Amino acid sequence: MVASTMASAKMDEDVKYVGLPDGRRIAYREQGLGKDIAKRSLLVLHGLGSSRVAGMPGVSESLLKDMGVRFVAIDRPGYGFSDFNPKQTFESAAKDLAHVADCLELGSRIYLLGYSCGGAYCWAAARYIPERIAGIAMWAPVGNYSWKGISEIERNTLIGSTTERSRKTHAIIRKVPQWMLYAYVRYFIVPTVGTKWVEDAKSRLSPPDAQNLQKYSADIMERDSIMSAKQKGKGLAQDLLLISSDWGFELSDVQDRYKGPLHIFNGDQDVLVPLGLQEIIKRQLPDLVHLHALKGEGHLSAFCCNDKIHRDTLKCLFGSTSTIGEDAGKLGKKSDDQEVKVGSSIYETIKEGTSALQKPYLH
Repeated sequence: MVASTMASAKMDEDVKYVGLPDGRRIAYREQGLGKDIAKRSLLVLHGLGSSRVAGMPGVSESLLKDMGVRFVAIDRPGYGFSDFNPKQTFESAAKDLAHVADCLELGSRIYLLGYSCGGAYCWAAARYIPERIAGIAMWAPVGNYSWKGISEIERNTLIGSTTERSRKTHAIIRKVPQWMLYAYVRYFIVPTVGTKWVEDAKSRLSPPDAQNLQKYSADIMERDSIMSAKQKGKGLAQDLLLISSDWGFELSDVQDRYKGPLHIFNGDQDVLVPLGLQEIIKRQLPDLVHLHALKGEGHLSAFCCNDKIHRDTLKCLFGSTSTIGEDAGKLGKKSDDQEVKVGSSIYETIKEGTSALQKPYLH
């Protein structure tokens, strides 16, 4: 209990805030170099049920400094300590990022890294503020299964390759009232953050992910999930609504507007965001998307406490420490020593037909 309390206090201590024009505040933390000496700025967008605590989970300070990076990880609205925006859209979220960049003096053009659901907001930035983006990397980014170019057969195949609870969520998300979704998240998902989140992930995700959690990332992911739920799951519920709705743009809209580098990394053992989705996106945007398929990796193992992928991601975005934006090409497999770092009315209303959903939601 003492250790948990100390960890919680540390998470609260590292928070800083930036104000937005409408009065809301976005919480963030920094790593790497200061703005006066950094060569480039990287703004990191966390996934579903995550927070600024994760960032690039386990990234080393020495790597960030070697690459000349000023690293800023935010709590997206409704997560951690960032104010909730009940009217958020993908477009408004992108404009929030531009304001954050301005207030923190990140530069006229910034680099983005989006993990899982954070990738959805990278797509939005490429669509709505392309002039502000120097480059984008996405780790296992969610996509819109209703985008043009994804056939019904492909859509069903992709959804069918995910976990049972992900399939159930996709099936019912558009059928329940909004209040019910927010209540479900608050009363069923939020109480499972922390240790329960980690133990559930070990049992439900792919073997590489379970091993990664067992050996390397359990502590940071436990603290991250606790931070994510500070506002009773408002951000998570809103994410579910947004990613399950019409995003307001197609992949072709991104291609017409965004001309910078765009790298997607995805494990072939990912049971939350299937590699097949990225392959379809690559097919739709062959000249824009650089797809890095990570053999033998899952949703967590590829990116959590994995120095090789952290390094490869930054190299893809920045090139070497003296060049920016060069394509690093195909990624090789990790060396052996790095392998796989891995009673109430509300209750009764929501419970019916959703028993498979009553476990922590992962990114």
